[in-house]
Amino acid sequence: MLDFNDKYLAQIEKYLLTSRENSWTITEEDLDPREIIYQIIDQAKQNRYDYNGVICAPNIITISIPETKAEKVEDLEMIFNGEEFLRCFEAFLASQQLSLFNSIRVEVQTVSKGNSRVMYRRAAFALDWPGQEMSAEDVLVTINITQKKITSVISPSPQIPQLARLTAHNAVVYQNRYLITKPIIYIGRMRSVVNEQTGKLIRRNDFVFAHLESPEALSNSVSRQHSTVFYRNNAFYVLDHGSANGTAIQRGGFNSEEFLVTPNYSQGVKLEHRDILRFGSAWVSFEIVPITELNKQSQAARLAEVLTDSLPNTGKINKKDLSV
Repeated sequence: MLDFNDKYLAQIEKYLLTSRENSWTITEEDLDPREIIYQIIDQAKQNRYDYNGVICAPNIITISIPETKAEKVEDLEMIFNGEEFLRCFEAFLASQQLSLFNSIRVEVQTVSKGNSRVMYRRAAFALDWPGQEMSAEDVLVTINITQKKITSVISPSPQIPQLARLTAHNAVVYQNRYLITKPIIYIGRMRSVVNEQTGKLIRRNDFVFAHLESPEALSNSVSRQHSTVFYRNNAFYVLDHGSANGTAIQRGGFNSEEFLVTPNYSQGVKLEHRDILRFGSAWVSFEIVPITELNKQSQAARLAEVLTDSLPNTGKINKKDLSV
């Protein structure tokens, strides 16, 4: 039975209230902590799906706000990606014996007037399963809503014949040791980049640097639309999008000579195994993950092994059960 007085929910409410009080932009008209708690309870009740005797929940936290409040996206993303919020929410799920197939991911989105998720014109909380667009990165599930069962589970299937990994060394990112499994990934500060005038989404970053309160935080030196890494002609390339603090490559490891990647390289600069990338003041290593000369089905099987570091270890879901 879900209890509003659950200690983890109480900690979440206190955290949200404190975050709102400390914010220069988020007000009572934007975020009601008690309302969010009610929504968490409701979503935890509604999203309990059986998978071979294990009760699972969606891993995507979707925070919706009216598109007229697009300027609030970045601050809400900071709040709901806060370490304390995520820690307490994961503990709450565990206390309810709910398991996850993927790591928790927070998406902040703007929605049009009249959308049922923002009836009160404040931030709204929902749990969602990964969509088909995430098939290269997340475990996908098919659910039977009536029976509250997961009927099939599909492991991630890469969209490119060669994989690579990005690892941050001195800055805070949402997901470290990020595995590149699709033709293009976006790199920048914050997950959602929104046009504050129109409220429309510009892009979602894949390798995401956190925006931290401390102005000295190295991750803050990364621009919101900093760069792109893409796969072309059997190689990976990095492209800078006119970032404020630049992109560079060190090919001989740390402290070696630096090669600046300017926007003038419109076709990108080719990356090599074990390159060190600098985004602003943040250092990131680039590594090729050996997966070539495999057909699509065997790629998916191999990827399930490679992703072992990233998939949450609940102790209940056996990754060998993932179909390919």
